Amino acid sequence: MVNLVTLGFFCTGFLRSLVSPEEQQVEVKHSRLCPWECMTFVQMWPGSFCVALGRKFECVMPKNANNWTIHGLWPSDVMECCTYWRLFPSDLVDLMPELNVHWPTLINISNFRFWEKEWQKHGTCAGCIETLNCPNKYFRAALFLRTKYNIDRAFQTAAVVPSCRWNYQLKTFMGVLQPILGDQYELQCVTDVQGRQILVQIKVSLHSDFSTGCIEASSYDISPYKPCTAEERIFYFPANQENPHNPCP
Repeated sequence: MVNLVTLGFFCTGFLRSLVSPEEQQVEVKHSRLCPWECMTFVQMWPGSFCVALGRKFECVMPKNANNWTIHGLWPSDVMECCTYWRLFPSDLVDLMPELNVHWPTLINISNFRFWEKEWQKHGTCAGCIETLNCPNKYFRAALFLRTKYNIDRAFQTAAVVPSCRWNYQLKTFMGVLQPILGDQYELQCVTDVQGRQILVQIKVSLHSDFSTGCIEASSYDISPYKPCTAEERIFYFPANQENPHNPCP
């Protein structure tokens, strides 16, 4: 049987294998273990998610659909760093009530299955720093970041509200978000069947100490969402429990 100590050494070795020999020398000098410098904290707007999803998957609108939810906490340009580092319900027992509210699944799988996927894909790579070196710390950090970078509060304070009728200029959103998110963030949109540009996701680039402003030179972007553009006005749709795929027909 492989014990946790052995597993830890295995995963540490795997993370080190992602770093070039030159970078390993820098790592020794600066006592760095991670192959990444920036991480992206991503919040999702449930009212728009189902529009982007289309009819391919069953969309599940959570009870807290009127609040921004967590999509993930992603170290940059690295994924699935340790397939043997599993997530168990016991890892999150004290966080379950908050996670169910603030990090729900939006498709027809269990919340835990969603968290399990996020941990396997991104959390195992985040675990190379002390503040995120176990599942409980990783998910607790995401909850902390949702409070620290509170999109709901920022929009409510600025009277930016979901609506089928009203739309906004990109600069309006940026003026609201820049004071809390800094300069390294991105608003992402989707286009509905009527050709409207719809806000769906906000990504902010963070340093490993969770401060904003980390400049990442990302080599790829697997997101199905695209940066919102200033050329078209942006809709911020309300959640529609009865017709989540087309909340504003």
